[in-house]
Amino acid sequence: MVLLSGQIHADEVNIDVPFELLELVGDVEYGEYLASDCKTCHKADGESGGIPNIYGKSMGELITALYGYREKIIPNPVMQMQAGRLSDEEIAALAAYFEILINWEE
Repeated sequence: MVLLSGQIHADEVNIDVPFELLELVGDVEYGEYLASDCKTCHKADGESGGIPNIYGKSMGELITALYGYREKIIPNPVMQMQAGRLSDEEIAALAAYFEILINWEE
């Protein structure tokens, strides 16, 4: 994904993420608290059944994806429902938490 003037291009979909959201500093501890639902499907050991590994992804990628699902730009009913419940601060917190989980072992 590439950040260009507030736009992020993800899998042939242009997502205009508000700069205010991209500039938020996520609270890692709050992200860890919120992450239990994410970890139910997204596994640290890699892609599973078409569900991608989000551990260690950049904040920009994660914020863009969650924003895209929340705003129903990216089609996926399950992720649209999950992200639809998230505030901007919660998106930033989750992104900050998962970004630091490179080579995470549970």
